[in-house]
Amino acid sequence: MNDSLILSIFDKGGFFVYPILVCSIIALSIFLKKFFYTRDEYIVTNPFVTKLENYIKQNDFDKAITLCKEDKTIFSNIAIVGLTNKDKAQSELEKIIEDEGSIQIFNLAKSNEMLGSLSNISTLLGLLGTISGMITVFQVISTQTVVDPPSLAGGISEALYTTAFGLLVAIPSFIGYKFLLNRINEAAIKLQTQSKRLLSILKS
Repeated sequence: MNDSLILSIFDKGGFFVYPILVCSIIALSIFLKKFFYTRDEYIVTNPFVTKLENYIKQNDFDKAITLCKEDKTIFSNIAIVGLTNKDKAQSELEKIIEDEGSIQIFNLAKSNEMLGSLSNISTLLGLLGTISGMITVFQVISTQTVVDPPSLAGGISEALYTTAFGLLVAIPSFIGYKFLLNRINEAAIKLQTQSKRLLSILKS
């Protein structure tokens, strides 16, 4: 997209390009934040798991809990819940770990749902801009006996530019939403696998 097209969008696109612009800024912020926090080093790391398992096998639970508190991964939050409830029955401990895992995945995914919503909102705002532009066109037609084509240009430009800008924001936002959703699902599988392993070690 060149500079002249960008200027044309904001010059001729009408009011609705501005809320679409706000949507694009929020969507980009969410994508970058979630892309950063869905990296492997923020989900679970092999060095952390290795140290944790060694401490548990040595029955050194104080060091295991300290390790979890110092670690910044999502799995460390699940592990510390498991460690602090290690003396409970296996079925109860399993439920506690599963619930904490669900909470962590929910927290990881909730902003991503907003990204998907922003894709839909951008499309709808583009459609609203189209309707606004067409209303302008029909107002011109209704007030002129002989319609002067240049007088219709403003409404037509508003309709087309707003629609185009809405789609330019909506399509990348939707792709980003699906991309992050896949990463979150992969993270959920990793956390589930490690949680089951943690349970088996704690109850071995």
